[in-house]
Amino acid sequence: MFKLIFSMATSNLKKNHSLYLPYALTTIMVTMILYITHALSAMPELSTLRGGGAIAQTLGFGVIVVQLVALLTILYANAFVTKNRLKEYGLYSILGLDRKNIQLLSFIELLLFSVVSVGLGVVLGIVFHRFSFAVLLKLIRIPIGIEYSMQLGSVGFVLISMAFIFGVVFFLNATKMYMSRPLEMLSEKKKGETKGRFILLRALIGAGLLGGAYYMSQTIEAPVAALYSFFVAVLLVVLATYILFDAGSIALLSLLQKNKRLFYQPTNFISISNLKFRMRKNAAGLASICILSTMVLVTLATTVALQTGTADLLKKSYPTDYSATAFVEDTSTINQLSEQISKIKAQSKGTIANEMNYLSVLRAAKSMDGGVDIEGVYPGDSPAAFITFLSAEDYNRIFGTNYKPGDNEAVLGLVKGDDKNVSAIRVNGQLTLQVKEMMDSTGFKEKLPQLPYVADNVYVAVVKDPSKMIDAKLGRGFYYALWNTSTDIQAKTEEFEAYANVLEASNEDFITVGSREDAAKDIYGFMGSLLFVGALLSIAFFIGAVLVIYYKQISEGYEDRDRFVILQKLGIDQKTIKKSINRQVLIVFFLPLVTAFIHTAFAFKMYRKIIQLFGVDGNVTLNATIVIGAIFVVVYLIVYQITSRSYYKIIKR
Repeated sequence: MFKLIFSMATSNLKKNHSLYLPYALTTIMVTMILYITHALSAMPELSTLRGGGAIAQTLGFGVIVVQLVALLTILYANAFVTKNRLKEYGLYSILGLDRKNIQLLSFIELLLFSVVSVGLGVVLGIVFHRFSFAVLLKLIRIPIGIEYSMQLGSVGFVLISMAFIFGVVFFLNATKMYMSRPLEMLSEKKKGETKGRFILLRALIGAGLLGGAYYMSQTIEAPVAALYSFFVAVLLVVLATYILFDAGSIALLSLLQKNKRLFYQPTNFISISNLKFRMRKNAAGLASICILSTMVLVTLATTVALQTGTADLLKKSYPTDYSATAFVEDTSTINQLSEQISKIKAQSKGTIANEMNYLSVLRAAKSMDGGVDIEGVYPGDSPAAFITFLSAEDYNRIFGTNYKPGDNEAVLGLVKGDDKNVSAIRVNGQLTLQVKEMMDSTGFKEKLPQLPYVADNVYVAVVKDPSKMIDAKLGRGFYYALWNTSTDIQAKTEEFEAYANVLEASNEDFITVGSREDAAKDIYGFMGSLLFVGALLSIAFFIGAVLVIYYKQISEGYEDRDRFVILQKLGIDQKTIKKSINRQVLIVFFLPLVTAFIHTAFAFKMYRKIIQLFGVDGNVTLNATIVIGAIFVVVYLIVYQITSRSYYKIIKR
């Protein structure tokens, strides 16, 4: 009996190759991506890289997401294949095969399918792992010279993960077959979709959830608050999308049916009636495509923006080759700091140039009538503005200006933002600085370090004595020393190590020395790994979307074919039927795309502010979103052309 069932299993897989091929391709791709992501995160070579720990953590997060995507896509594909084969299983039952043997048949089919597809996925993962490692090294700006090693542990991890997923699949299949009667299996594929209850109420709830998520995304101003609220908004959008594509679409189609002038036209009558007949199943697929497409757009836009803005971020944070920074609570220590920094500079391998020394005080501020108030405002309170205070003596020496503010005056420059209507800076109850004049802050932005300030407006204020703004809790002073050297790039690392050795020998733990070259390794390592993981996740999301699109087209093709045959028998001409088909396919196929772009447009403000936490300019994020959106439309159209051919072939049979 076992030989017979095994033979039937292999024969069934061959006969149903059109159903299993997309299923297999999806399994192979997600298995390959899962292996690559886990293998890269587990590579011991990462620990030898600067920032390797952060890269491994980023890849580890990607492993979890890929596992989730693999589970959902495989469950979706299996559900489609099982529904289309239930009639076949029901026929086996009528011909005398009991439920245990049918379950055994299903198990053998699933075992053969999973072994082949997962095996191929692991093999391809091993093959492309080396290439992926080279790409990752390229993104994080590391020379491709590190020894490569295959990760056998990752093979075991992937096999266990996929065994669990297919174990869940078999349990669901076995339960379905055990609970279904033979006659139910025979009619399962033709079973109609019910309209559902409380359509209008559900549509209103969905609209409310979506409106709340959109409102949240547009009213959040503080980047830190946007980071915390982003995941809440995502959850609301996902729930609202599924509800509105289901109940909302049915409510809309019912409303169109009531418009007799619109509905009682041959083309509209066929399209609207056909869409409404099975909208619940159709809606779930459309909502899934929409959500997955939105994930691709947002994931790629954010990671590309972070990678693109890295060079500008590095330039802003490190305008010179080296910098020494020290916290200052008492200005009497500045001379001592200056002497210690001179000892550090003495270890330079080349000529020192572009030296700049200055004291600055960074304070957070809240808005007030006619100005800003820094009293009692903590930097972590999502302030309305940040102000960097410099002395007129330091500012004039560095930039060649001649500002002379009085004791209660400040010369103000807008570094970032658009609020120039600041006439006063309230320091405390005894001191309020009047803005003497507004100045051009271009030089300040180009020559001095710019931290990724998390506020809508950032200012630089030139005052007579910035030490008055120092507060142990609210705003400590920073003494900066900046300089370049003529040292060759190859010797920069040795030079920086010499600086660090002097600092270590002095036990001056309140002074930190930074190098642009050294910081670049950290920044490019983190941003490059984010882009790499984002690209892998986007591929996984897109695979899921394509799978849903393909199976939706196939299932609708078989169902629509029978209905259009009936319409032809009723006397409706071929031209009208073809026009109805084209309209329906266009609406169904492009509705998720349009909705995904609407979701992305409303989410843009929120993820732009989150990216600002990393010091990336909002224009970079906008440009990345536009480019990624344009590329996605092209790829989506290609998928549409390929899958729609299968649909039309089925219809014309």
